[in-house]
Amino acid sequence: MSEKQNDKSKNKRTPAGARRPATLSDIAIEAGVSKMSVSRAINNLPKISAETRARVLKVARRLNYQPNRHARALTTNRSYLIGIIVPDMMHSFFSEMSRGIESITRAAGYHNLICNTDEDPALEISEVSALLNHTDGLIIATALAPTDTKFYKKVINDGAKIVLVDRYLNGVRCPLVRTDDVMAGLLGAEHLIKLGHRRIGYLCGVRTSNALDRFVGYKQALKKHKLPYDASLVRLSGFPYEETGYEVVDYWIKEGSMPRAVLAFSDPAAIGAMRAAADAGLRVPEDLAIVGCGRIRYGDLLDVPLTTVSWPPRGIGRAGASQLIDMISSKRGESRRASETIFTPVLVVRGSCGAPLSELTTTPAIERAIKR
Repeated sequence: MSEKQNDKSKNKRTPAGARRPATLSDIAIEAGVSKMSVSRAINNLPKISAETRARVLKVARRLNYQPNRHARALTTNRSYLIGIIVPDMMHSFFSEMSRGIESITRAAGYHNLICNTDEDPALEISEVSALLNHTDGLIIATALAPTDTKFYKKVINDGAKIVLVDRYLNGVRCPLVRTDDVMAGLLGAEHLIKLGHRRIGYLCGVRTSNALDRFVGYKQALKKHKLPYDASLVRLSGFPYEETGYEVVDYWIKEGSMPRAVLAFSDPAAIGAMRAAADAGLRVPEDLAIVGCGRIRYGDLLDVPLTTVSWPPRGIGRAGASQLIDMISSKRGESRRASETIFTPVLVVRGSCGAPLSELTTTPAIERAIKR
């Protein structure tokens, strides 16, 4: 064996006999492109055709290429880490939204750091501050009130790349992905009105834009159908939502003023309300009709399946992740940073509202479509 061949053989295997990791040069040779083209494809950079990018990535997967993240960070000035801030990981909406985010970020070569804030604004600001210098960007479902904007305006003005999901902050210039929460509240309340209810209670969330907007939708439904607004029918249901939903309705029942129908701003609050009703000997929906918002996972498998207003959590996650990666990898104008994507909510009629069987809209196929 020649000296040149011997050196080549040594490079192919480690001293332990294992095959050495594939390099950019290996991929370039296999794909028939330059090393620069491989780098652009691997690092999701521009100036490479979609066809070439796909060919390079296919070869990289076949060779089990594992990037040297320290070298990659030095070369690209990126950490390839994305921060995800959510208020409640126990709520399936946010866990599914995170799965949607991951389906996009991982495919683009990023790792994800997920933080849970328990709907605590101070904890959120602390977590965001800690992540800013260690990530390329953040996707945030904020616990702050829509008017509490000072912190985010400052960090975005300082160059932070942030996408807001599910909740908005007034005047903060960054991409936003959410549902139409006013419509969500209106759909839920109007459905109960159409079922004949005239005295409809509302379990109202606190502080965040989605809770406030759904309350607006509830009041719009009353006005639309010429029903008076009664402040005594509105009860606050804070975090943790299932526990407080139970406590509020339990007290309401004992108070003797419980309405025959309730719209809850979230599915966990609605489930808490259903538990309180059952413990008090009330039947859902015969004695108490309930509608939630958010399509919690397995809500269709409760003893009485929960009627809810739904929008796709994974779709919101995918859209938010795509916008963040676009911000990281390109130099778009300020107008792009303030874009807004709104998913239209839909009513999913199950058993808890008391609708006739002929009006039930949910089937296994519909449930699968909604989850996407």
